[in-house]
Amino acid sequence: MPKDTPVVSIIGKQNVGKTTLIGIIIPILMRKRYRVGTIKYNIPHFEIDYKGKDTYKHFQAGADVVSISSPKKLAIIKRVGRKSPSIKDIIRRNYLDVDIVLVEGYKKYCYPYIEINNNHHQTKPTLKEYKHHIKVTSVTKARSPVPAFNKSDLNSIVKFIESQVK
Repeated sequence: MPKDTPVVSIIGKQNVGKTTLIGIIIPILMRKRYRVGTIKYNIPHFEIDYKGKDTYKHFQAGADVVSISSPKKLAIIKRVGRKSPSIKDIIRRNYLDVDIVLVEGYKKYCYPYIEINNNHHQTKPTLKEYKHHIKVTSVTKARSPVPAFNKSDLNSIVKFIESQVK
């Protein structure tokens, strides 16, 4: 049975810099020869396909799965019904060829996580205490029950992520 792909969640309130941090960390991990995948949690009715495109027409006609492929990209649009697939199912089916998955959101799952918090007065973790958790903040002098790093301390943040891969 294949080993589960390591996952690290990046959590925090809206507009604290989750996407920005992920965008900075991906190239650092890639330079270290990691293959990185990402998953972004979104609202129920997002669209990645557009009216007038062939794949849109296929999906509107009733296809359950639509793919578009080129030598450099593959996109798959799949009907999932009323309930979103679990993150484990998404990873198991689509992320077999990566070394680590960075997830933005998905607070309900107990993956190691990086909490981004600009409020240096908040000392409690957003989620219940979890042993693989670090806090990334704009001010590192905050007292915290878990390791806290400044947003600019990319080396420590990446080391935490790498510790989850091994």
